[in-house]
Amino acid sequence: MLTTEEVLASHEAALGEQNPDKISTHYAKDAVVVVNGATYRGPKEIAHLYATLISDLPDAIWRTDVAVIHEDLAYVEWACESAAASVKFGTDTFVVTNGLITRQSASFSVILG
Repeated sequence: MLTTEEVLASHEAALGEQNPDKISTHYAKDAVVVVNGATYRGPKEIAHLYATLISDLPDAIWRTDVAVIHEDLAYVEWACESAAASVKFGTDTFVVTNGLITRQSASFSVILG
């Protein structure tokens, strides 16, 4: 079973590959993700969320600025930049259970241009 650190490292690698289906494999079947006030349930909805994010930020370069991990809980501050848009500051909180993300909340603003 993967540790929280290993799950997040794999999740970040899949995000860097711009592969929403691969990203969604890190989530439990009953996972819940709340992003900017919208709720996504299960890997299929979560893959759609990431497909939209990747579309908004094509070929983005992602940067993790802060990562604090305590057992099953992870807090991440991040930013990214693409030719089309950027995120100057984003934050995610993850709960990892049995090697899969079960809960996540995130807040960020995509800035065009």
